[in-house]
Amino acid sequence: MITSEKIREIIKTWQLEIRQTIIFDREIYPYLKELMKSDTLIVLHGIRRSGKTYLMYQLLQDTPDAIYINFEDERFMGSDTGILDEIYQVYAGFFNPERPVMLLDEVQNIAGWEKFVARLHHKVKFIVSGSNATLMSSEYATALTGRHIPCRIHPLSFKEFLTAQGGKDLDRYITESLARIAAHWSDYVQWGGFPYASLKQEKSLLKSTFEAILFRDVMPRFSIQNPAGMEMLARYLISNPGKLFSYRRLTEVANVKHEDTVKTYIDHLEKAYLITLVSRFDYSIRKQVINQKKCYPADTSITRFSGNMFSEERGRLLETIVCNHLLRQGHQVYYWKNEQGKEVDFVASNGLKPHTLIQVSEQLNDDRVAKREISALLLGAEALKVDQLILLTDKEPQISVPEPITTKSIMDWMYD
Repeated sequence: MITSEKIREIIKTWQLEIRQTIIFDREIYPYLKELMKSDTLIVLHGIRRSGKTYLMYQLLQDTPDAIYINFEDERFMGSDTGILDEIYQVYAGFFNPERPVMLLDEVQNIAGWEKFVARLHHKVKFIVSGSNATLMSSEYATALTGRHIPCRIHPLSFKEFLTAQGGKDLDRYITESLARIAAHWSDYVQWGGFPYASLKQEKSLLKSTFEAILFRDVMPRFSIQNPAGMEMLARYLISNPGKLFSYRRLTEVANVKHEDTVKTYIDHLEKAYLITLVSRFDYSIRKQVINQKKCYPADTSITRFSGNMFSEERGRLLETIVCNHLLRQGHQVYYWKNEQGKEVDFVASNGLKPHTLIQVSEQLNDDRVAKREISALLLGAEALKVDQLILLTDKEPQISVPEPITTKSIMDWMYD
């Protein structure tokens, strides 16, 4: 039982610490600031350690009288919705806010939180966060009756990574600056975009992120009966980004008998934001469901430090970066493949309306490789009636390509 005095002490301690915390800007922050003007609940959701908490810190710094509570604090373990009422009573009674604003971090740890929010939303501005997509489940949506705006938080984009490293004002058209940008790009590919662990290049923290997702967000939440099989499956998927797989083949990896079990396990990993499944584009939803799929982890660091990639396979890491950047931009992402095996890495789409085809290649020094990538793009464009075609490589490609294909380095594409 936490006393009112203890709750007050916790709130004031967090307020003091947060207001002294130095925070770098995220691209989504202006949008969140605008949402703060409304009375609608803001739901920040995304993979662990992607920066949701620091976005809350920044909102608190810019919002007089707001309070922040983190429900992963051990002092709140085992609490029910009663603790939310107690916190609100302390907040309203001791702080007397002109406009009550409550930032509730990892709120899914308190069962029934959505009923508390629904009851008080007319007089309190709520911002809640969670590291599991069950936060966006239909049961919560029903209780909140549509009065919420979901905001997906991803690991850092390359521009955000640059900003965090003090390179925000570097000019890529100046030779010296370009060299520094390229060095940061190399770090970004290798270490990923987690706002703290990747920037600090802390291998142990990056490894622990995967373990926390698996053993805190997935295993207990979904009562996994075969934890060893789930871990084997997760490590296999993050070790093979961009490779086609079938559920039948994965039954052997997970040591389970039925494909449905594999599908369920993968769904849990998706709900924890660890991976994204990419389906083969088809105007038939049924065919999308039955065709082989690809999988990409939420960050390159997950593959590098928690997977079993036996070689660098930099091309796979580059594909992971491109996939996650397309998701960050709000696109639906597919791959395309014809009956002859010609394949395009990414189809960016609005629903069933594809608008951009993207091919990713580490390098195009080989004429045979260049011809293969270009021909696949042109065939995909003809089949899907798409005229925006992009060929991305690690370095600025020095080849001529037919219209309407454009070529760019992935670094420049993400920088724009």
